[in-house]
Amino acid sequence: MISSRPYQYIKGWVEFYKLKFKVTKDVLIPRPESELLVDEVIRFAKHHDIVVDIGTGSGNIAISLACNLRGCNVKIIATDISEKALQVARQNAKFHGVKIKFIKSDLLKNIKEKIDIIVANLPYIPSERIPYLDSSVKDFEPHVALDGGPDGFNLYRKLFKQMQKRKFKVFIGEIDYSHGELALHEAQKYFPEAQIEVKKDLTHKQRILVIRMEVHSK
Repeated sequence: MISSRPYQYIKGWVEFYKLKFKVTKDVLIPRPESELLVDEVIRFAKHHDIVVDIGTGSGNIAISLACNLRGCNVKIIATDISEKALQVARQNAKFHGVKIKFIKSDLLKNIKEKIDIIVANLPYIPSERIPYLDSSVKDFEPHVALDGGPDGFNLYRKLFKQMQKRKFKVFIGEIDYSHGELALHEAQKYFPEAQIEVKKDLTHKQRILVIRMEVHSK
């Protein structure tokens, strides 16, 4: 019988944003579409001071940002609720020689610093779809990093509630391909004064939610 264990776990590493990252069963395997998050953050980050990566996992997004923003005086903070995931992220940061502040936190809960940009790739797959995922995903990747609740948007709603109590300028998050209208509706509900848009990935699927508060902060 051929094992469906992902080859990335077998090799122990994966390439993301032209960088090499260690991966274990405690972290989600970085996907190519998540590179769009890095692209979007870089567009804004050069003009801001602090970026917070929520649900960092292997640290692929935070570390890719740190490597590509060297010399820009941008501080990067990365959080995860899983200490095992943070251990992997710290190892990856050390490997790439970048300085990132890692914090164990339930989303923004333990972040004391001011925030300019929030980037998040939270679990967004609806619970009922989990059993139908490819066995290489559902049987090996951590469900805590996949399951987004009944409609897949539970953790983003929770994060939005926390964000309402904080000042921030830009939010950039990866969403499920089916969440375009839902993401716009929820974002408008929590941030009615913001400029909000959903961007498509290279396969023309709705993938990136952008919330800009800074256009109204002048």
